[in-house]
Amino acid sequence: MRDSGQMLQVVHGGMVKAGLDVQKIYGRLGYDAEQLPLRELRTAHQMQTFFWETVEAVTGDREIGLHLCPHLPLYRGEVLEYLLFSSRTFGEGVSRALKYLRLISDALHIRLVREGGTVSIHLTSAALDAPVQRHTEICMLYELVQLVRDVTEQNFKPLEVSLSCAARAPAAEFEQLFGCPVRFSADIAKARFDIAVLDYRSPHWDPDLLQLHEEFAAKRLSKIERQDLIERIRAVFSRRLEIEQCELEDVARELGLPPRRLRFELTRAGTSFSQLRSDFRFALAKRLLAQSEEPIENIVYLTGFSEPSTFYRAFKRWASMTPLQYRELRRRPSVTEATAP
Repeated sequence: MRDSGQMLQVVHGGMVKAGLDVQKIYGRLGYDAEQLPLRELRTAHQMQTFFWETVEAVTGDREIGLHLCPHLPLYRGEVLEYLLFSSRTFGEGVSRALKYLRLISDALHIRLVREGGTVSIHLTSAALDAPVQRHTEICMLYELVQLVRDVTEQNFKPLEVSLSCAARAPAAEFEQLFGCPVRFSADIAKARFDIAVLDYRSPHWDPDLLQLHEEFAAKRLSKIERQDLIERIRAVFSRRLEIEQCELEDVARELGLPPRRLRFELTRAGTSFSQLRSDFRFALAKRLLAQSEEPIENIVYLTGFSEPSTFYRAFKRWASMTPLQYRELRRRPSVTEATAP
């Protein structure tokens, strides 16, 4: 399960505005804050816990999510927001946007639940054994509340907010932030609104634009699904290359796809099965040569080659040097990625 870099981009903007030591935070995470391609990132969801633990450690603030919220920029400029604005009503816009929630995260679930004369936006985890991280929950609910206010031109504010986490700061701070009563240790994290919000008519409703936005959202989602497919193939490689050659038909069978469909999806993604297999073998060979003491004859086997001569020719084609030359180069103290492929 992965989260889009757009989530981190919002939090990053809040940290900068709040004056946090962003370089120190990312340094502990192993990233260069200035070089981090936030919009292109799609990180494993479990990294959120490590991220927030690091932010807590650097700031010394155990309620950092709460204190960051006033500094968070409003989620802007993405296709889900476009779908909300160009739909006829807020309710229709939310229903459309939720179909493409994976563009933000496939680890979080957001849904609308009618409760008598009110409607609630529920925020839950897609993983039953992994609840939403407390700071993520607070920040996400805050962003959702702000988005509802913005889309409805400040006509609707929450009646009540429920958090599944316990409070580490006075309840009054949370209530001032959300502008409504806040409950803690609830079964589900949610923000409750007057049900009339669903019928709020968007002043920006445009059927033609709505169609374009839906097409764009579908295209973006297809791209993510193809990226996921490539990751699944690499996972199969990592399990199978050590014991046997991997052919497209074998991998397709393991993924539960017809071989023709797998070949078609890879073509749409701008790659091929043989290219993915070659790239995986090269990356694995480089890692084993640089970071292990495995004899080269074992690396031949581990990367799925049947003959050392075939491995040597392939590696020379990949790296323009022999495996032994690469190993020696990578182990020199002054070597950098700029001087070694």
